[in-house]
Amino acid sequence: MSLQLRLFGGNSDAGKMTTSNDGGHAIDKSKVLAATDGQALSPMNPGNFDSIRSVPVVDTPRYASKEEAKAVRTLATEKESGAKYAKQMYGALSRIDTADTKVHKAHYQYKGVVAGNEQKKIRATTTYAKGLHGLREGYAKQGLRLDKADSDARTRIDAIKAKLTGAN
Repeated sequence: MSLQLRLFGGNSDAGKMTTSNDGGHAIDKSKVLAATDGQALSPMNPGNFDSIRSVPVVDTPRYASKEEAKAVRTLATEKESGAKYAKQMYGALSRIDTADTKVHKAHYQYKGVVAGNEQKKIRATTTYAKGLHGLREGYAKQGLRLDKADSDARTRIDAIKAKLTGAN
């Protein structure tokens, strides 16, 4: 498959004109408002409201052993490091999603320009076709003039033939 087909698709109907357009549309609101992805977050798909809790809540006052305190300090250090990396990861994921959004927005702005230009092209073609319709009367008159000229010439030729052959 060529690069052009991969980039722009292989629509075999491209360039074909429809025979009529009464100003209707094929814009399906449910498709326009559909999520861009099954996992996209929206009021209709809020995702879950999970949180993170690495250790259980200590509900009542209690004493701890030296080993338990050391283990919790070690875990705290690990969690702080993991939180730092999680923050970096979520920052990078946010940047990626922002870049995706810029591409999405630019693509649909482009499609809007293409659709607007298509209407301008159709308007120009329609103006041209309307002009051609305005010429039809002139062409019909010229055609009648040619038919009359042909008929007059045949009448004169027939008269000359009749004189030369002596038929009256």
